[in-house]
Amino acid sequence: MEQWESDLVESVSRLARDKFAERAAKHDLEGSFPHENIAELRALGIPGMALPKDMGGMDIGAEAHIRIVEEIAYGDPSTAVALNMHLLVADLLKNVPIFARGREVLEDVARNGALLCAPGSVPTGELDNRKSGYTVTEEGDELVVNGSSGFASGSDAAKYAFVGGRISRGEDAEPDLALCLPELTAPGLTVMNNWDAMGLRGTASHDIRCENVRVPRAQAAVVPADVLRQLLQAGQAQGGVMQNRARGALGILAIWLGTAQAAFDFTVDYVGARHGYLAGQGSPAFGRTPGYRSEEAWAQVDIGHMDHWLGTGRVVLYDMVRSLDHTFAGQQEFTRKVTRTVYHLRRMGEEIATSSMKVCGAHAYVKNRSMERIVRDLIGGNVMAWKTGQLALTLGQGALGMPITIVGPAGA
Repeated sequence: MEQWESDLVESVSRLARDKFAERAAKHDLEGSFPHENIAELRALGIPGMALPKDMGGMDIGAEAHIRIVEEIAYGDPSTAVALNMHLLVADLLKNVPIFARGREVLEDVARNGALLCAPGSVPTGELDNRKSGYTVTEEGDELVVNGSSGFASGSDAAKYAFVGGRISRGEDAEPDLALCLPELTAPGLTVMNNWDAMGLRGTASHDIRCENVRVPRAQAAVVPADVLRQLLQAGQAQGGVMQNRARGALGILAIWLGTAQAAFDFTVDYVGARHGYLAGQGSPAFGRTPGYRSEEAWAQVDIGHMDHWLGTGRVVLYDMVRSLDHTFAGQQEFTRKVTRTVYHLRRMGEEIATSSMKVCGAHAYVKNRSMERIVRDLIGGNVMAWKTGQLALTLGQGALGMPITIVGPAGA
Protein backbone atom coordinates (compact mmCIF):
# COMPACT_ATOMS: atom_id res chain seq x y z
CA MET A 1 0.00 0.00 0.00
CA GLU A 2 1.07 3.58 -0.60
CA GLN A 3 1.47 5.86 2.43
CA TRP A 4 -1.76 7.75 1.79
CA GLU A 5 -3.62 4.43 1.63
CA SER A 6 -2.11 3.28 4.93
CA ASP A 7 -3.07 6.61 6.50
CA LEU A 8 -6.64 6.22 5.26
CA VAL A 9 -6.87 2.67 6.63
CA GLU A 10 -5.67 3.96 9.99
CA SER A 11 -8.22 6.77 10.01
CA VAL A 12 -11.03 4.32 9.27
CA SER A 13 -9.72 1.92 11.93
CA ARG A 14 -9.85 4.63 14.60
CA LEU A 15 -13.41 5.51 13.64
CA ALA A 16 -14.55 1.88 13.61
CA ARG A 17 -12.96 0.79 16.87
CA ASP A 18 -14.13 3.88 18.73
CA LYS A 19 -17.33 5.44 17.42
CA PHE A 20 -18.73 2.62 15.28
CA ALA A 21 -18.24 -0.02 17.97
CA GLU A 22 -19.81 2.26 20.56
CA ARG A 23 -22.91 2.82 18.41
CA ALA A 24 -23.30 -0.77 17.23
CA ALA A 25 -25.34 -1.97 20.23
CA LYS A 26 -27.90 0.81 19.82
CA HIS A 27 -28.41 0.18 16.11
CA ASP A 28 -28.61 -3.57 16.70
CA LEU A 29 -31.24 -3.16 19.43
CA GLU A 30 -33.32 -0.74 17.37
CA GLY A 31 -32.71 -2.36 14.00
CA SER A 32 -31.80 1.14 12.81
CA PHE A 33 -29.37 2.19 10.12
CA PRO A 34 -26.07 3.80 11.24
CA HIS A 35 -26.40 7.05 9.28
CA GLU A 36 -23.75 8.76 11.40
CA ASN A 37 -21.20 6.08 10.50
CA ILE A 38 -21.89 6.60 6.80
CA ALA A 39 -21.59 10.37 7.21
CA GLU A 40 -18.13 9.97 8.75
CA LEU A 41 -17.04 7.58 6.01
CA ARG A 42 -18.41 9.96 3.40
CA ALA A 43 -16.27 12.75 4.87
CA LEU A 44 -13.22 10.56 4.18
CA GLY A 45 -14.30 9.88 0.59
CA ILE A 46 -14.87 6.16 1.19
CA PRO A 47 -18.00 5.69 -1.01
CA GLY A 48 -16.00 6.66 -4.11
CA MET A 49 -12.60 5.36 -3.04
CA ALA A 50 -12.34 2.66 -5.75
CA LEU A 51 -13.50 4.85 -8.62
CA PRO A 52 -10.99 6.39 -11.05
CA LYS A 53 -9.64 9.86 -10.46
CA ASP A 54 -11.18 11.23 -13.65
CA MET A 55 -14.58 10.61 -12.04
CA GLY A 56 -13.49 12.22 -8.78
CA GLY A 57 -12.56 8.99 -6.97
CA MET A 58 -9.35 7.89 -5.29
CA ASP A 59 -8.44 4.90 -7.47
CA ILE A 60 -7.50 3.06 -4.28
CA GLY A 61 -5.59 -0.21 -4.52
CA ALA A 62 -7.23 -3.57 -3.79
CA GLU A 63 -5.36 -4.24 -0.53
CA ALA A 64 -6.25 -0.89 1.04
CA HIS A 65 -9.84 -1.31 -0.19
CA ILE A 66 -10.24 -4.69 1.51
CA ARG A 67 -8.43 -3.54 4.68
CA ILE A 68 -10.88 -0.65 5.03
CA VAL A 69 -13.88 -2.99 4.76
CA GLU A 70 -12.28 -5.30 7.35
CA GLU A 71 -11.66 -2.45 9.79
CA ILE A 72 -15.23 -1.19 9.48
CA ALA A 73 -16.53 -4.71 10.15
CA TYR A 74 -14.46 -4.91 13.34
CA GLY A 75 -16.45 -2.00 14.77
CA ASP A 76 -19.84 -2.61 13.15
CA PRO A 77 -20.45 -5.40 10.62
CA SER A 78 -23.77 -3.85 9.56
CA THR A 79 -22.04 -0.69 8.36
CA ALA A 80 -19.51 -2.82 6.48
CA VAL A 81 -22.22 -4.90 4.76
CA ALA A 82 -24.11 -1.81 3.57
CA LEU A 83 -20.92 -0.14 2.34
CA ASN A 84 -19.64 -3.28 0.62
CA MET A 85 -22.90 -3.71 -1.30
CA HIS A 86 -22.56 -0.13 -2.51
CA LEU A 87 -18.92 -0.68 -3.49
CA LEU A 88 -19.82 -3.92 -5.30
CA VAL A 89 -22.47 -2.19 -7.42
CA ALA A 90 -20.19 0.77 -8.13
CA ASP A 91 -17.47 -1.65 -9.25
CA LEU A 92 -19.94 -3.40 -11.55
CA LEU A 93 -20.99 -0.12 -13.15
CA LYS A 94 -17.36 0.94 -13.51
CA ASN A 95 -16.38 -2.27 -15.28
CA VAL A 96 -19.49 -2.52 -17.44
CA PRO A 97 -19.91 0.98 -18.86
CA ILE A 98 -22.92 0.14 -21.01
CA PHE A 99 -24.98 3.31 -20.60
CA ALA A 100 -24.37 6.99 -19.95
CA ARG A 101 -26.56 7.02 -16.84
CA GLY A 102 -24.02 4.75 -15.14
CA ARG A 103 -21.20 7.27 -15.46
CA GLU A 104 -23.46 10.09 -14.30
CA VAL A 105 -24.34 8.14 -11.17
CA LEU A 106 -20.73 7.13 -10.49
CA GLU A 107 -19.61 10.76 -10.68
CA ASP A 108 -22.26 11.57 -8.07
CA VAL A 109 -20.85 8.76 -5.93
CA ALA A 110 -17.27 9.95 -6.27
CA ARG A 111 -17.87 13.68 -5.87
CA ASN A 112 -20.77 13.74 -3.43
CA GLY A 113 -20.72 10.39 -1.66
CA ALA A 114 -24.04 9.20 -3.08
CA LEU A 115 -24.78 5.56 -2.21
CA LEU A 116 -26.15 2.68 -4.28
CA CYS A 117 -28.24 -0.31 -3.29
CA ALA A 118 -29.20 -3.35 -5.36
CA PRO A 119 -32.35 -5.35 -4.59
CA GLY A 120 -31.55 -8.76 -6.05
CA SER A 121 -32.97 -11.58 -3.99
CA VAL A 122 -36.26 -13.14 -2.94
CA PRO A 123 -38.30 -10.64 -0.87
CA THR A 124 -37.99 -11.19 2.87
CA GLY A 125 -41.40 -12.80 3.31
CA GLU A 126 -41.16 -15.14 0.30
CA LEU A 127 -39.54 -18.54 -0.26
CA ASP A 128 -40.20 -18.97 -3.97
CA ASN A 129 -37.84 -17.02 -6.23
CA ARG A 130 -40.39 -17.18 -9.03
CA LYS A 131 -42.32 -14.54 -7.09
CA SER A 132 -39.40 -12.12 -6.99
CA GLY A 133 -37.80 -9.74 -9.45
CA TYR A 134 -38.96 -6.99 -11.76
CA THR A 135 -40.78 -6.91 -15.07
CA VAL A 136 -40.36 -4.03 -17.51
CA THR A 137 -42.67 -2.86 -20.25
CA GLU A 138 -41.93 -0.34 -22.99
CA GLU A 139 -44.19 2.67 -23.38
CA GLY A 140 -42.88 5.14 -25.93
CA ASP A 141 -39.75 6.82 -24.62
CA GLU A 142 -40.11 5.25 -21.19
CA LEU A 143 -39.62 1.92 -19.48
CA VAL A 144 -42.16 1.01 -16.79
CA VAL A 145 -40.89 -1.15 -13.92
CA ASN A 146 -43.04 -3.35 -11.64
CA GLY A 147 -42.23 -5.99 -9.03
CA SER A 148 -40.41 -6.57 -5.76
CA SER A 149 -37.02 -7.83 -4.71
CA GLY A 150 -35.16 -8.08 -1.42
CA PHE A 151 -31.88 -7.61 0.40
CA ALA A 152 -31.26 -4.05 -0.82
CA SER A 153 -28.57 -3.49 1.82
CA GLY A 154 -28.02 0.16 2.66
CA SER A 155 -31.37 1.23 1.24
CA ASP A 156 -32.03 3.64 4.12
CA ALA A 157 -29.08 5.75 2.98
CA ALA A 158 -28.94 5.02 -0.75
CA LYS A 159 -29.77 7.62 -3.39
CA TYR A 160 -30.01 5.13 -6.28
CA ALA A 161 -31.26 1.57 -6.74
CA PHE A 162 -29.64 -0.67 -9.35
CA VAL A 163 -32.65 -2.51 -10.80
CA GLY A 164 -32.64 -5.21 -13.45
CA GLY A 165 -35.91 -6.36 -15.00
CA ARG A 166 -37.20 -8.68 -17.71
CA ILE A 167 -38.86 -7.38 -20.88
CA SER A 168 -41.16 -10.02 -22.33
CA ARG A 169 -40.79 -10.65 -26.08
CA GLY A 170 -43.61 -13.13 -26.35
CA GLU A 171 -44.47 -16.59 -25.09
CA ASP A 172 -41.89 -18.46 -27.14
CA ALA A 173 -39.09 -15.90 -26.94
CA GLU A 174 -36.46 -15.30 -24.28
CA PRO A 175 -36.88 -12.00 -22.41
CA ASP A 176 -34.52 -9.08 -22.86
CA LEU A 177 -32.92 -7.48 -19.80
CA ALA A 178 -33.41 -3.84 -18.82
CA LEU A 179 -30.93 -2.15 -16.46
CA CYS A 180 -32.08 0.98 -14.65
CA LEU A 181 -30.76 3.31 -11.94
CA PRO A 182 -33.80 5.16 -10.57
CA GLU A 183 -33.48 7.36 -7.52
CA LEU A 184 -35.20 6.01 -4.44
CA THR A 185 -37.45 9.08 -4.46
CA ALA A 186 -38.89 8.10 -7.87
CA PRO A 187 -42.71 7.96 -7.91
CA GLY A 188 -43.91 4.40 -7.40
CA LEU A 189 -40.65 3.16 -5.83
CA THR A 190 -41.07 2.11 -2.20
CA VAL A 191 -38.45 0.99 0.30
CA MET A 192 -40.52 -1.43 2.38
CA ASN A 193 -38.67 -0.90 5.71
CA ASN A 194 -39.17 -4.57 6.54
CA TRP A 195 -35.66 -5.79 7.41
CA ASP A 196 -35.85 -7.55 10.80
CA ALA A 197 -33.19 -10.24 10.99
CA MET A 198 -31.44 -12.14 13.77
CA GLY A 199 -28.11 -10.51 13.01
CA LEU A 200 -26.70 -7.69 10.86
CA ARG A 201 -29.77 -5.79 12.00
CA GLY A 202 -28.45 -2.35 11.02
CA THR A 203 -27.90 -3.09 7.32
CA ALA A 204 -31.29 -1.79 6.12
CA SER A 205 -31.52 -4.76 3.73
CA HIS A 206 -35.15 -3.97 2.95
CA ASP A 207 -37.29 -5.10 0.05
CA ILE A 208 -37.84 -2.57 -2.73
CA ARG A 209 -41.19 -2.53 -4.51
CA CYS A 210 -41.70 -0.86 -7.87
CA GLU A 211 -45.23 0.04 -8.97
CA ASN A 212 -45.26 1.63 -12.40
CA VAL A 213 -41.89 3.29 -11.90
CA ARG A 214 -41.16 5.20 -15.08
CA VAL A 215 -37.58 5.42 -16.31
CA PRO A 216 -36.63 7.42 -19.43
CA ARG A 217 -35.29 4.99 -22.03
CA ALA A 218 -32.25 7.24 -22.44
CA GLN A 219 -31.37 6.59 -18.77
CA ALA A 220 -31.54 2.81 -19.08
CA ALA A 221 -29.94 0.01 -21.06
CA VAL A 222 -31.75 -2.84 -22.78
CA VAL A 223 -29.65 -5.96 -23.31
CA PRO A 224 -31.11 -8.27 -26.00
CA ALA A 225 -31.67 -11.90 -25.00
CA ASP A 226 -29.04 -13.29 -27.38
CA VAL A 227 -26.40 -10.86 -26.08
CA LEU A 228 -27.36 -11.67 -22.49
CA ARG A 229 -27.05 -15.40 -23.22
CA GLN A 230 -23.58 -14.90 -24.65
CA LEU A 231 -22.54 -12.86 -21.59
CA LEU A 232 -23.85 -15.51 -19.20
CA GLN A 233 -22.15 -18.30 -21.12
CA ALA A 234 -18.90 -16.35 -21.15
CA GLY A 235 -19.20 -15.77 -17.41
CA GLN A 236 -19.73 -19.48 -16.77
CA ALA A 237 -16.82 -20.38 -19.02
CA GLN A 238 -14.64 -17.91 -17.14
CA GLY A 239 -15.60 -19.38 -13.77
CA GLY A 240 -18.00 -16.79 -12.37
CA VAL A 241 -16.12 -14.21 -10.28
CA MET A 242 -13.69 -12.48 -12.63
CA GLN A 243 -10.29 -11.09 -11.76
CA ASN A 244 -11.19 -7.47 -12.50
CA ARG A 245 -14.41 -7.76 -10.50
CA ALA A 246 -13.38 -9.73 -7.42
CA ARG A 247 -13.29 -6.89 -4.90
CA GLY A 248 -16.97 -7.20 -4.00
CA ALA A 249 -16.64 -10.90 -3.20
CA LEU A 250 -13.42 -10.37 -1.26
CA GLY A 251 -15.07 -7.52 0.62
CA ILE A 252 -17.60 -10.01 1.97
CA LEU A 253 -14.73 -12.18 3.22
CA ALA A 254 -13.14 -9.10 4.80
CA ILE A 255 -16.37 -8.55 6.74
CA TRP A 256 -16.15 -12.10 8.06
CA LEU A 257 -12.49 -11.55 9.01
CA GLY A 258 -13.09 -8.25 10.80
CA THR A 259 -16.06 -9.66 12.70
CA ALA A 260 -14.11 -12.80 13.63
CA GLN A 261 -11.24 -10.66 14.91
CA ALA A 262 -13.68 -8.77 17.14
CA ALA A 263 -15.04 -12.08 18.50
CA PHE A 264 -11.51 -13.35 19.16
CA ASP A 265 -10.40 -10.16 20.93
CA PHE A 266 -13.50 -10.21 23.13
CA THR A 267 -12.87 -13.87 24.00
CA VAL A 268 -9.25 -13.30 25.01
CA ASP A 269 -10.18 -10.34 27.22
CA TYR A 270 -13.17 -12.14 28.69
CA VAL A 271 -11.39 -15.33 29.81
CA GLY A 272 -8.74 -13.19 31.50
CA ALA A 273 -11.46 -11.58 33.62
CA ARG A 274 -13.90 -14.51 34.08
CA HIS A 275 -13.26 -15.91 37.56
CA GLY A 276 -14.91 -18.82 39.31
CA TYR A 277 -17.04 -21.55 37.75
CA LEU A 278 -15.08 -23.94 35.47
CA ALA A 279 -11.94 -21.90 36.08
CA GLY A 280 -8.67 -22.38 37.91
CA GLN A 281 -6.34 -25.27 38.56
CA GLY A 282 -8.48 -27.19 41.00
CA SER A 283 -11.96 -27.71 42.41
CA PRO A 284 -13.36 -25.79 45.40
CA ALA A 285 -14.83 -29.09 46.62
CA PHE A 286 -11.27 -30.31 47.30
CA GLY A 287 -10.03 -27.15 48.94
CA ARG A 288 -8.62 -25.52 45.81
CA THR A 289 -9.36 -21.86 45.15
CA PRO A 290 -10.94 -21.16 41.75
CA GLY A 291 -9.00 -19.01 39.35
CA TYR A 292 -9.47 -17.44 35.92
CA ARG A 293 -10.86 -19.21 32.89
CA SER A 294 -7.70 -18.33 30.97
CA GLU A 295 -5.84 -20.76 33.26
CA GLU A 296 -7.93 -23.70 32.08
CA ALA A 297 -6.39 -26.03 29.49
CA TRP A 298 -9.70 -26.59 27.69
CA ALA A 299 -10.08 -22.83 27.17
CA GLN A 300 -6.49 -22.49 26.00
CA VAL A 301 -6.98 -25.27 23.45
CA ASP A 302 -10.13 -23.69 22.00
CA ILE A 303 -8.50 -20.27 21.86
CA GLY A 304 -5.58 -21.91 20.08
CA HIS A 305 -7.96 -23.27 17.46
CA MET A 306 -9.50 -19.81 17.06
CA ASP A 307 -6.06 -18.26 16.69
CA HIS A 308 -5.24 -20.76 13.95
CA TRP A 309 -8.36 -20.01 11.94
CA LEU A 310 -8.04 -16.26 12.33
CA GLY A 311 -4.34 -16.18 11.46
CA THR A 312 -4.60 -18.47 8.47
CA GLY A 313 -7.77 -16.72 7.31
CA ARG A 314 -5.90 -13.42 7.21
CA VAL A 315 -2.99 -14.95 5.29
CA VAL A 316 -5.27 -16.66 2.75
CA LEU A 317 -7.44 -13.58 2.16
CA TYR A 318 -4.64 -11.11 1.62
CA ASP A 319 -2.67 -13.54 -0.51
CA MET A 320 -5.76 -13.66 -2.74
CA VAL A 321 -6.06 -9.86 -2.72
CA ARG A 322 -2.43 -9.36 -3.75
CA SER A 323 -2.78 -11.95 -6.50
CA LEU A 324 -5.38 -9.80 -8.30
CA ASP A 325 -2.52 -8.00 -10.02
CA HIS A 326 -0.88 -11.25 -11.13
CA THR A 327 -1.33 -13.19 -14.35
CA PHE A 328 -2.93 -16.61 -13.97
CA ALA A 329 -2.37 -19.48 -16.36
CA GLY A 330 -6.10 -19.46 -17.08
CA GLN A 331 -9.48 -18.48 -15.68
CA GLN A 332 -9.95 -21.91 -14.09
CA GLU A 333 -6.76 -21.48 -12.06
CA PHE A 334 -8.05 -18.14 -10.80
CA THR A 335 -11.47 -19.64 -9.99
CA ARG A 336 -9.89 -22.44 -7.96
CA LYS A 337 -7.91 -19.90 -5.95
CA VAL A 338 -10.99 -17.77 -5.30
CA THR A 339 -12.94 -20.87 -4.24
CA ARG A 340 -10.20 -21.97 -1.83
CA THR A 341 -10.21 -18.49 -0.32
CA VAL A 342 -13.98 -18.37 0.15
CA TYR A 343 -13.98 -21.90 1.59
CA HIS A 344 -11.24 -21.13 4.12
CA LEU A 345 -12.77 -17.86 5.29
CA ARG A 346 -16.20 -19.44 5.57
CA ARG A 347 -14.80 -22.27 7.70
CA MET A 348 -13.02 -19.62 9.79
CA GLY A 349 -16.31 -17.84 10.45
CA GLU A 350 -18.08 -21.08 11.39
CA GLU A 351 -15.32 -22.16 13.79
CA ILE A 352 -14.89 -18.80 15.52
CA ALA A 353 -18.63 -18.22 15.92
CA THR A 354 -18.94 -21.60 17.65
CA SER A 355 -15.69 -21.58 19.63
CA SER A 356 -16.06 -18.05 20.99
CA MET A 357 -19.38 -18.90 22.63
CA LYS A 358 -18.13 -22.29 23.88
CA VAL A 359 -15.18 -20.61 25.59
CA CYS A 360 -16.99 -17.58 26.97
CA GLY A 361 -20.18 -19.33 28.06
CA ALA A 362 -23.56 -18.10 29.21
CA HIS A 363 -22.42 -14.89 30.90
CA ALA A 364 -21.21 -13.61 27.51
CA TYR A 365 -24.49 -14.49 25.83
CA VAL A 366 -26.39 -11.55 27.27
CA LYS A 367 -27.29 -8.25 25.70
CA ASN A 368 -25.14 -6.12 27.98
CA ARG A 369 -22.02 -7.62 26.38
CA SER A 370 -21.00 -7.10 22.78
CA MET A 371 -20.22 -10.79 22.16
CA GLU A 372 -23.91 -11.65 21.83
CA ARG A 373 -24.28 -9.22 18.91
CA ILE A 374 -20.90 -10.05 17.37
CA VAL A 375 -21.74 -13.77 17.21
CA ARG A 376 -25.15 -13.10 15.63
CA ASP A 377 -23.48 -10.87 13.05
CA LEU A 378 -20.80 -13.48 12.35
CA ILE A 379 -23.46 -16.15 11.88
CA GLY A 380 -25.03 -13.79 9.35
CA GLY A 381 -22.02 -14.54 7.17
CA ASN A 382 -22.49 -18.28 7.65
CA VAL A 383 -25.98 -18.19 6.15
CA MET A 384 -24.96 -16.44 2.93
CA ALA A 385 -25.38 -18.14 -0.43
CA TRP A 386 -21.95 -19.79 -0.42
CA LYS A 387 -22.26 -23.18 1.31
CA THR A 388 -19.29 -25.04 2.78
CA GLY A 389 -20.24 -28.38 1.25
CA GLN A 390 -20.84 -26.88 -2.18
CA LEU A 391 -17.48 -25.10 -2.03
CA ALA A 392 -15.72 -28.34 -1.10
CA LEU A 393 -17.46 -30.10 -4.01
CA THR A 394 -16.32 -27.35 -6.36
CA LEU A 395 -12.74 -27.65 -5.14
CA GLY A 396 -12.77 -31.41 -5.63
CA GLN A 397 -14.13 -31.11 -9.14
CA GLY A 398 -11.50 -28.49 -9.99
CA ALA A 399 -8.71 -30.70 -8.68
CA LEU A 400 -10.01 -33.48 -10.94
CA GLY A 401 -9.80 -31.24 -13.97
CA MET A 402 -13.51 -30.55 -14.30
CA PRO A 403 -14.62 -27.04 -15.27
CA ILE A 404 -15.87 -25.12 -12.23
CA THR A 405 -17.57 -21.83 -11.48
CA ILE A 406 -18.25 -19.88 -8.29
CA VAL A 407 -21.17 -17.54 -7.80
CA GLY A 408 -22.98 -16.41 -4.68
CA PRO A 409 -23.61 -13.15 -2.83
CA ALA A 410 -21.28 -11.26 -5.16
CA GLY A 411 -22.48 -12.99 -8.32
CA ALA A 412 -20.66 -13.19 -11.61
